[in-house]
Amino acid sequence: RFLGNRGYVVTFRRTDPLYVLDLADSADPKTVGELETPGFSDYLLPLANNLLLGVGRDADARGFATGAKVSLYDVANPAAPREVTSRTFGAAGSATGLESSSHGIDLFTRGNLTRVGLPLRVVDARGFISARGLQKIEIDTNARSMTVGALLPATDGLTNWDLSRERSVQIENQLYYLSGSVLTATGW
Repeated sequence: RFLGNRGYVVTFRRTDPLYVLDLADSADPKTVGELETPGFSDYLLPLANNLLLGVGRDADARGFATGAKVSLYDVANPAAPREVTSRTFGAAGSATGLESSSHGIDLFTRGNLTRVGLPLRVVDARGFISARGLQKIEIDTNARSMTVGALLPATDGLTNWDLSRERSVQIENQLYYLSGSVLTATGW
């Protein structure tokens, strides 16, 4: 992800080094900061107040991917990025809508609050889907906090593994979630 004269890069082996790059001199880019956390972020989404939302997978000590992971990173000090908070959902096989489509996330920002709608499939340790639907997450960029809300259940039950066509959109305090061929409308 590139933001102004900074770049943010994630790699993965056993941990997720988040590198902060100084790109002010395009002929001489420099790594200015690094943070290692378990797992990896497939997507880094910029938020206000020098925050990044990371969405990907957690991993065990051997480097095997486990549950779906959402992290909030503070990059205000590029030399010392830090993970403010994170949440892991389920075991191996758990996934978010971002794994199958870049349209698999919905963000709505008003002032210091960003509301996130994220299609999610939660798999238990036995390999069975234990939950599937739209995960609601609220981020307060001033407080640098992330609150995980209720999961809006998918309309086609737990047997469908496919998240590629799951979509949501927020209009003010209304949330619309398309799951299968059913559109659900609810308040945030």
